Amino acid sequence: MVETIKLATARELADAGSLRETTVTAEAGGYVVTFALENSDRALATKDGTPRIFSGVAAAARVLARLGITRYRVDASATAGAEPPRRSRPDRARVLKQLHEDLAYLERIREAVAEARADSRPALSGTDAHLHMAALKTRLGDELQTALKRRPSTK
Repeated sequence: MVETIKLATARELADAGSLRETTVTAEAGGYVVTFALENSDRALATKDGTPRIFSGVAAAARVLARLGITRYRVDASATAGAEPPRRSRPDRARVLKQLHEDLAYLERIREAVAEARADSRPALSGTDAHLHMAALKTRLGDELQTALKRRPSTK
């Protein structure tokens, strides 16, 4: 396994002038930044300690520029002639799926509001609505009781 180095440590080493050479290397999933130290090579790490994979050389260059590193070597020999890697973003896919579901729900609400506004029947007051619902509950309750009386006993 490749030894790694955190961004904060790389910043301190860059400020101290201890980084001998910086290389951006193409690998299967993207690009990895490695630093040549006095006695070893270390890859730039993520927060969990695994090598950080950049989507392209430009993304790696932005991080290196923030470290004050403007000169580095790019080694793309491992992927010569290959198509650039595509990184999947399952987190973004979930967000986009939720966004589409939210938009579909919003559209259903808009349609229901438009339908309600187009309804020519007179509006009910709160009291009228309560009376209407009470009558509906009573009627449905009576129908249920009648149906239960007609049902043959299973005892």
